[in-house]
Amino acid sequence: MNLSPAGRTAAALSFVLLFSCTSFMGPRSGPASSRPAETSDVQRLLAEGARRMLGRRHLVVRGRTFPNDCTGTVLAIYWYAGIDLARDFDRYSGNGVMRLYRSLEKENLLYSSPQPATGDVIFWDNTYDRNRDGAWNDNLTHIGMVLASRPDGTIQYVHLNHSRGIVIENMNLLEPDLHKKLIRGQMRILNSPIRRKEPGKPHPPLWLAGQLYRVLGMGYLF
Repeated sequence: MNLSPAGRTAAALSFVLLFSCTSFMGPRSGPASSRPAETSDVQRLLAEGARRMLGRRHLVVRGRTFPNDCTGTVLAIYWYAGIDLARDFDRYSGNGVMRLYRSLEKENLLYSSPQPATGDVIFWDNTYDRNRDGAWNDNLTHIGMVLASRPDGTIQYVHLNHSRGIVIENMNLLEPDLHKKLIRGQMRILNSPIRRKEPGKPHPPLWLAGQLYRVLGMGYLF
């Protein structure tokens, strides 16, 4: 049975109440009009779950164990809110990032916006040289989840940082090439580093979250 976006949201919320990382280009826009006008109960649970994951090394949520990687982090947060983002993974090949991308793509839940909604899954390309060929051809290498968006375009997201664990960092799609900016007398991070820096070498030409951003996915409607 195919549910409408509103039906999927209701089903996900009912579940909650009952149980109290291949190279190709994809869409860069999508069903932005399907975004909820206000933050839903499921999205609030996602934000709560994300904060509970901060700093954790062992991801066990509601009796289910998740891998300690970027995909496992997002899956664990969503499972906390009663949504199984991995339910269609066996239909696709590739790493967890690719499988999640394909799952949301099939449901037409990918879109792009400079001010995403809480709970949106963020997909990035080229966050590391996955195939070790020295070229910028490593698509769908990392994911995180939007925690909040500020009026100035700064997005707070939760993800697994390869050296610091599960943390909150920043991205700004209005100024994707800026690492830091002086705002009201304070130096603030607009875009956190997300490309892995090799020891003893300078930053690569693209290394910030806003520069390597690919697309968003409305997993809370899945």
